[in-house]
Amino acid sequence: MATGGGHSKLEEVMSVVGVPVMTKRSFIQTVGEVWKKELLESMTKAGMEEKRLAEENGEYYQEIPAITVIVDGGWSKRSHKHSYNANSGVGIIIGKRTRKLLYVGVRNKYCHACATNIPKDKHVCFKNWNRSSSEMEADIILEGFLEAEKVHGVRYMSFVGDGDSSVYPTLVQNVPVWGQAIKKLECANHTCKCYRGALERLVQENSSYKGSGGLTQKMRKRLVSAARSAIRMRSMQENKKEALKKLKHDLQNGPLHCFGFHEKCSSDFCKSAKEKIQQQTTISSLASSPATSTEVCSPTSSSSSADSFPSSPDRSLPENDDTGFLGKYCVIEIYSTLYYRMGIRVWSMS
Repeated sequence: MATGGGHSKLEEVMSVVGVPVMTKRSFIQTVGEVWKKELLESMTKAGMEEKRLAEENGEYYQEIPAITVIVDGGWSKRSHKHSYNANSGVGIIIGKRTRKLLYVGVRNKYCHACATNIPKDKHVCFKNWNRSSSEMEADIILEGFLEAEKVHGVRYMSFVGDGDSSVYPTLVQNVPVWGQAIKKLECANHTCKCYRGALERLVQENSSYKGSGGLTQKMRKRLVSAARSAIRMRSMQENKKEALKKLKHDLQNGPLHCFGFHEKCSSDFCKSAKEKIQQQTTISSLASSPATSTEVCSPTSSSSSADSFPSSPDRSLPENDDTGFLGKYCVIEIYSTLYYRMGIRVWSMS
């Protein structure tokens, strides 16, 4: 029961121990109503807490507390990118600060009782949707936004969501008064998921990118991991303007970093770049000071201390090496993938 199981689950568990169970109708009228009451009370308390935190931080829009929420939807079956015909869908809105549920909605295209010709007055009909299954999430989230001010006394001015392109335009067009001011914050998990999907399609369409020095499975995982690490690292910085600038650079430079070219890597993100800076600093300090009896000098040369240090390996993009050329070509293709397929702006490589 605590895991969300309904009457069928209860009946299955009770049958194992030989205990009679209430009918489904009694279950809905008793346990179902208790669950519904507790859910509404919990969401009301969460809304009050979110409103209080917004007021304490002075976050208002047109003199009404403004908060950020997290939204998402789900269906009764997986679409696998081509079959969008689920009979049921659910959408939720969660407060970003409290991480508590503020709204939940369900859309059903099918009612078993109605399908078996049971009269309307003899059962509780849950069918409330007759349009496309793909429109369920946007409609549920819209309903939650419209009820926000009435139920919780707040306005949802920004939301964290996945890559679904239909939710945001629906909110902007249909939420009155403040809909045009709503902002969408892209979910990092879904962004990285889309990045990985785009890389997989890139390899499927261009089999020559596979193999050593190219977009191997290990390299594809590393590219996504580097992007996720950059997002996580920059999100913890207090100076958001500077963090955004560095994140832009890290994402742009990510493919070069993963393929082993660290000239443009940020020293606080890449260990190789940090070690190179430390090595250059050491060489410069030794070169600027005269050699003494306690300093280690080359036994075969009277040159300065700087000359005794081995030079850092040349990690520039090779022009004639086949493996290096493939790596460079894959980097260029990844940039194109980021821009055209994911909608992420990638700046010049130079």
